[in-house]
Amino acid sequence: MKRILIRRTAYVACTALLIASTVSFPQPVGAQPVLDADTLASPSDVTPLPANFSYNRDDYTNHSARKAYSIGARLSANNNLVLRFVVRPGDRASFDPETKDRSEATDLVTFPKSEVIWNAYRVKIADGFSIPSDERSWFIVGQWHGSKDDKRSPYIAAEVQGKDLVFLRRYLSDGKPASSEMYRMKGVPRGEWLNIAIEHKVSSTDGLLNIWLNGRQVVNFKGPVGYWDHDEAGYWKFGIYRSRGDTDAVVEYRDVVTTTENLSERAMATN
Repeated sequence: MKRILIRRTAYVACTALLIASTVSFPQPVGAQPVLDADTLASPSDVTPLPANFSYNRDDYTNHSARKAYSIGARLSANNNLVLRFVVRPGDRASFDPETKDRSEATDLVTFPKSEVIWNAYRVKIADGFSIPSDERSWFIVGQWHGSKDDKRSPYIAAEVQGKDLVFLRRYLSDGKPASSEMYRMKGVPRGEWLNIAIEHKVSSTDGLLNIWLNGRQVVNFKGPVGYWDHDEAGYWKFGIYRSRGDTDAVVEYRDVVTTTENLSERAMATN
């Protein structure tokens, strides 16, 4: 029987409404969450999120400059719960050097290597700012890391290079990190929702990486995936992680899920 990882879930009692997605702040024992999808004021208001928060059944850490605009939650016109990430030149987490800008949410759950892991998210890259494409620059909007202390590049990354969205796989070759471009979406649309779903398993021999983009499978790979020299597979981060930029950048997300449950139905959904 397939083991399902169970995470702490924040529930809000409602007499006539079941909230599908929830954002809450850690509270004292016995206290009710102070923020959820139903209590966001309006589609035009963005509520700043604190150092630690819960979203859609997962607990996250706010890795950003922690300005009022860095990471926030809002309701869309269709009442979808949206997380908004913003970086301005020089915005970085406390542990980052000055060469990096960051506004990311880091999942506190680390998955075991024995599991097939799924994650899915809808992402919208705002218009109005340019993204470089040179080899020394990067602009990552979703990444899987091997461990909290691992300084190596993510073993799975969704990265914007100029006008393209690129999915990268990294693995070990003769004990050293190697990388491979798995798919490139030419001319990624700006200001539009993209639906991304990823199924993967970390292994030196029977690894797995399947990627769907807007309901179409674009990667179907079996082979070495990830850094298998860790006790565990890795953990998930999303938001903006870029080389130092000179413009403001905005990326939004909704319907973010990480799980060991099969998300093949979600993978087939369009944007």
